[in-house]
Amino acid sequence: MALFVAGLSIAPTMITTMSLIEEHVPRAQLTEGMTWVSTGLAVGVALGSAAAGWVIDAAGARAGYGVPVVAGAVAVAVGFLGFRRLKRPATGRGGSVEQHSERKERHVA
Repeated sequence: MALFVAGLSIAPTMITTMSLIEEHVPRAQLTEGMTWVSTGLAVGVALGSAAAGWVIDAAGARAGYGVPVVAGAVAVAVGFLGFRRLKRPATGRGGSVEQHSERKERHVA
């Protein structure tokens, strides 16, 4: 049941994260920004799995449940620390997607 509930949060988290990247990263570097987030997610999962394994080996299976709790608390703290920055989009991003597609159409015609 816990895995089901945890799995329900993955899609909304990824959608929110990619939306934040789209608002804060310059258009010319949008793909790079999204790949950094994907890389960070993969590294976080790998480090979390390793940490849970070490905790389980040292203190038993029950203690392993503390690893995601601590990781969640750290994520909430980081979110609160960066809230002001995430609240406002970055300036000078290079226009919107619609503007870029209009420019391309004018050059083709």
